[in-house]
Amino acid sequence: MRLAVFSSTLAVVAAQQQIQNPIQNFCRRHQHQTCVIDSKIYTDGGLIHYNQDRIPQRNTWLLYGDLSNLTNGFPPQYDNLTVKTSEVPTTSGGVLWPDQANKLFYIFGGEYSNSTVQTFNALWFFDTIYNTWNRSNSDGSQALISWPAFGAGTINEDGIGYYYGGYLNNRSQAGWNSTPHMLNSLISYDMSTRRWSNFSTDAVPRAEGTLQYIPASDRGMLVYFGGLLNSSDGTVIFANMSQIHMLDIASTRWYTQTATGSVEGEIPQPRRGFCAGAAWAEDRSSYNIYVYGGIGANGTALGDLWILSLPSFKWIAWYPYPPQQRFNFGKAWSSCNVISKSQMIVMGGFVTNASRTECDDPLVQGQHGILLGQESIEENALWHRLMANVSTYRVPRNISAVIGGGVNGSATLTAPSGGFASSDLTVYFRTKYSAQTRSPTRSIPTTTAITIGPTPTSTSSGTHSGNGKPNIAAIAGGTVGAVVVIVCAVLLACFCLRSRRNKRQKPNIQELPAPPPPMTSNHHRNSNLANKSIAHLSVSQGSTLHSPHLHSPTYSPHGSPPPLSDHHTSSLYHDSPINHHYSGSDWNQQAGLGFHQTQVPNNYQETYYPPPPDPSQSPSARSNQTMSVELPGIRSPANAELSGVQSPKPARGF
Repeated sequence: MRLAVFSSTLAVVAAQQQIQNPIQNFCRRHQHQTCVIDSKIYTDGGLIHYNQDRIPQRNTWLLYGDLSNLTNGFPPQYDNLTVKTSEVPTTSGGVLWPDQANKLFYIFGGEYSNSTVQTFNALWFFDTIYNTWNRSNSDGSQALISWPAFGAGTINEDGIGYYYGGYLNNRSQAGWNSTPHMLNSLISYDMSTRRWSNFSTDAVPRAEGTLQYIPASDRGMLVYFGGLLNSSDGTVIFANMSQIHMLDIASTRWYTQTATGSVEGEIPQPRRGFCAGAAWAEDRSSYNIYVYGGIGANGTALGDLWILSLPSFKWIAWYPYPPQQRFNFGKAWSSCNVISKSQMIVMGGFVTNASRTECDDPLVQGQHGILLGQESIEENALWHRLMANVSTYRVPRNISAVIGGGVNGSATLTAPSGGFASSDLTVYFRTKYSAQTRSPTRSIPTTTAITIGPTPTSTSSGTHSGNGKPNIAAIAGGTVGAVVVIVCAVLLACFCLRSRRNKRQKPNIQELPAPPPPMTSNHHRNSNLANKSIAHLSVSQGSTLHSPHLHSPTYSPHGSPPPLSDHHTSSLYHDSPINHHYSGSDWNQQAGLGFHQTQVPNNYQETYYPPPPDPSQSPSARSNQTMSVELPGIRSPANAELSGVQSPKPARGF
């Protein structure tokens, strides 16, 4: 009896100490990084809420979703990839750069939370073929690169990763003992040569916007907008969403163009911490960037969806319509991934209203689907489960009604209403870039990914003697040892759960083949060419490359799970992420898991927000590591100044 009581006590202790599972105990996540390689979407880092706990935990798991299995409308999630060691960065607000040719992805940037800030001396990558974490050695150019956080990242079709702006502080940079500040540099990493570049963009530091790649001009273009900036007087302000900044990759020249609303006065309100994805017409007569959520200038999270169509530079309000300013359940720091050129997964997001503790669609780990193309009109539903039989982007009617043309393109409005700010942009947008298919720099097996799935449950037969009769001695021994087995099992389970997360085995370091000798390319031209031509037009008042096609024949005609609606809009606009939440009772019934709530310390919410730069710090006083070059007279307008506030903080409740 005493032993039984002792065993029960151990079981309770073990249950209290149990490590939470990011799938079984999932409630919400935000500030994570995602990317798509072949038929898998990978999720790394960020913060995660378990079982409706108000205080999130650092996510040290690497997860993946199987995009080839859309039976339930969304890719099922798995957690059985190689465990990260303490050497591999686990951060929030970074980027995953996928190398589609070599079947691996790199992790760059982000803040460390409740862990030691590491010195950036190696770029880590995950090998999707061999399920291993490895380090990639640089040619020495990495010495000039800092480790920023909450900037904007993307890649182009030539295998070059980009990261624009962000913050440097003591949670992102080892040994940092100065005032946190924004960066104004654009970092690039060539995955083929493994060489870094760090060149100035302009004198305006920026953070928490979006950076998107489009295949226009001679070698593609980068498009940036939104987020925060440090103005000429050192004040931190929200960027005006009408100001669109573009880098022509071939010439390394920057341009700024003013966008206007498709309906007068309809411009997205300024925001930070939003996510976006790009899709374009088959004939590339239009490039359409879809924007979701973020935190507005009033400090609350947003739940709207907008489209920026280029080269017409028209903002189109999509959800809800008419646009609204406040949301009962908006989200920030979600991730957006375009799937099969035609759909987008919006995953997770932070809720600024601390009184809302509902879980974010836990049965699919906070995944929400958007039909980007004409299917949204045909299905009469914008928010929708992923459709495996859709792999081509057809321009939806709500866009073609503004820019002309049809589902296959043929846009007739191919310039801004007031003309381009620079004649160069006219030429760039008339030019279509077709990148050559990249060849891998290592041997790729015929099967380009090891099959990784649920571990089958082992079975065993009963204990019998060799003559087929029951072995009485064995049964007696089993009876005597049963209690001992229970105790050992509890202790072993506790140990395994902890060792699963905390083991520190050395990774199998498999370096990629040596990069080719340096080559001269337009991408590495003199950074002095990085000048901006800014638009002088009046302002109208008011994470993504495509993934490979899905190969699953499965098609679900049903929409996303029924929402607990906060809004009443037309049938076209329903099932949005702001509504996909379950109450505590629903969560317990469906998952069979308990939860507890803890009191949130008054100062805890500060950990959600990266410190902004010191407003008193001038551009000339910034760290030499940014390699910034002052470009006089270049400033971006803004329409939401935060007087005397160093960092916008979200409101709590309404």
